[in-house]
Amino acid sequence: MGGVSDRVVWEVFAWVVLVAGAFALSFGFDDPLPHYAPGAALWPRIIQAMMTVAAIVLLISRFLPQSVREEQAKAPEYLEEVPDDLAGVSWRTVAVFVMPLVWAYAMHKMGFLLVTPVFLVLFTWLMGVTRWRTLLGFGIGFYAVLVLVFYKLIFTPLPMGAGMFHTINAELLAVLQ
Repeated sequence: MGGVSDRVVWEVFAWVVLVAGAFALSFGFDDPLPHYAPGAALWPRIIQAMMTVAAIVLLISRFLPQSVREEQAKAPEYLEEVPDDLAGVSWRTVAVFVMPLVWAYAMHKMGFLLVTPVFLVLFTWLMGVTRWRTLLGFGIGFYAVLVLVFYKLIFTPLPMGAGMFHTINAELLAVLQ
């Protein structure tokens, strides 16, 4: 338990690096807004704080004594069929950690309204959903909920991008309002 080869410790480290990267990227849109004094970075930072708390809880739980019941102690039968060379980090695992950083950077450059639907569909696919109907339904549905919550309910403008992307996002926002 513990040490350099402990997977849980590395997972917590990866989450902390992810949150720190996202936090650093949030300074680009932290100015106060005319209708929302805390600024556009407040909600992403609240989510980042929750992710940090979850990582800390994961780390602490790793070092707490674990009790194992007898029926849990023996491996399930289906694990006998798993190949021995299965261990390792796949490209999907790396992508799950890297993609939110790419999303935050792209959102700063291209705007929330353009980048988020693509991110939601791709991230859902990375998480294992393979049916296109489900991917598109969830991606579009969750995107609609995010737009409704942030633009219609709490009136929080999100990053609009730069250059021509700012103009495109402004036109999309005009259609939404």
